[in-house]
Amino acid sequence: MLDEIIYVLALSSNSYIGPKRYTTIKNSLGLKEFFSLSAKEQMEFLKIRSAKAVPEFERMLFEGEKILKVCNKIGIKFVRIEDEFYPPALKEIEDPPFLLYYLGHFNHSIKKIAVIGTRHPSKEAIEINKYFSREFVSYGIGVVSGLARGHDSIAQRTVVENDGYTIAVMGGGVDVIYPLENKNLYYQIREKGCIVSEYPPGTYPLKQNFPLRNRIISGLSDAVLVLQAPEKSGTLITVEYAQRQHRDVYTIPGNTLDPLYRGSNKLIQNGAKIALTPEDIVFDLLGKDAKKIRNIKNDLSLSDEEKLILKSISKETHIDDLIEKSGISQQNLLRILTLLEIRGYVEQLPGGFYRVLNEI
Repeated sequence: MLDEIIYVLALSSNSYIGPKRYTTIKNSLGLKEFFSLSAKEQMEFLKIRSAKAVPEFERMLFEGEKILKVCNKIGIKFVRIEDEFYPPALKEIEDPPFLLYYLGHFNHSIKKIAVIGTRHPSKEAIEINKYFSREFVSYGIGVVSGLARGHDSIAQRTVVENDGYTIAVMGGGVDVIYPLENKNLYYQIREKGCIVSEYPPGTYPLKQNFPLRNRIISGLSDAVLVLQAPEKSGTLITVEYAQRQHRDVYTIPGNTLDPLYRGSNKLIQNGAKIALTPEDIVFDLLGKDAKKIRNIKNDLSLSDEEKLILKSISKETHIDDLIEKSGISQQNLLRILTLLEIRGYVEQLPGGFYRVLNEI
């Protein structure tokens, strides 16, 4: 059994061997038989002719033994695709990782939503992210993301701060903190949630790793929420994987003139579901009778500008009148009204009118 584990760890260390070649080895030859071959014979079996690959094949077993020692020393766990505890949702996707390294714990019993978006979010989108993420926690739904700057880390930090469950899928080894600015968040997720990767310990997060990493983010999730995405964004790579994996994709519509929402709005044009409230997603996942399992106090403290706008709305008030009464520019006013609407303070009516739902 120990030999077989080392064989799988060894294969994971070889950049030329992915899910398809692993399956070929396992089904056509067997791990023990494959490792009885010389490096040259292994390459011939896999039809690999690049001379650059030779050192990786020659060192595979050594690397497998080394990885096992590192895992035992640091406390890194791993799960093979054949194991019962391998994430069931991930088994359904095309080319699932044949081995996952992880720190923390997997929770297979709850629904999970991937929360993703640009690394350079607007102030408005940050508040929306926090609100949605807190609500997901209150319904007992986990959040999956990539611990990246921007929307990834905002969502995951919000979940951790509210004692929810989150999985961070890394583009390098689970022991390599990246980006370093998220060091504290990394350790919090490691303690309360799960840090996961298909790459062996010590692997530096190279640029080419991230697109492949994204298939795991969507694969571990039951649905994907895009908060804010430009036209050319890594977020859209995750969306492509999600669509191929038959995961529902939701997005929050934004200002058509804002380039940060251009990709998001195009997703809606192409059939993504619109999420105006967290419940638009929650009820699809849990059913219309879903109830909150925890009451999380959302930070609904109002700024002076928000209070001024609410006081300026009497019955049904047109946006032009709000601009005149408040003295706030149209662009800023629309941003604040969007946040107030999401938080349940106001309702937008046809024709540019607004009315107050909750008095202050």
